[in-house]
Amino acid sequence: MTFIISSILLLVSGVYYPISVLPGWMQPFSAISPATYVLEAMRSAILDGAPVADLYGDLAALGLIAVISIPLGMAVFGYFERYAKRTGRLKRSG
Repeated sequence: MTFIISSILLLVSGVYYPISVLPGWMQPFSAISPATYVLEAMRSAILDGAPVADLYGDLAALGLIAVISIPLGMAVFGYFERYAKRTGRLKRSG
């Protein structure tokens, strides 16, 4: 599952080609991909020699994604872990 999700994120993040060549319905998904902002910041820093101050927009977007996705991921995982324990679907050995 991790491979599938990371492949989708890389597809819409601009790793293989610019976001502008994606179909119109796929372009909004690049805004929620953290890889988009990492790639933009790294390209600006390495290729253009941008100072850290110029990267604050990308860093702020990454921070916002982290603030939202980490607690959300923990809540979703916790919910399904409790569900699996309650229904007996979580088998433990050892």
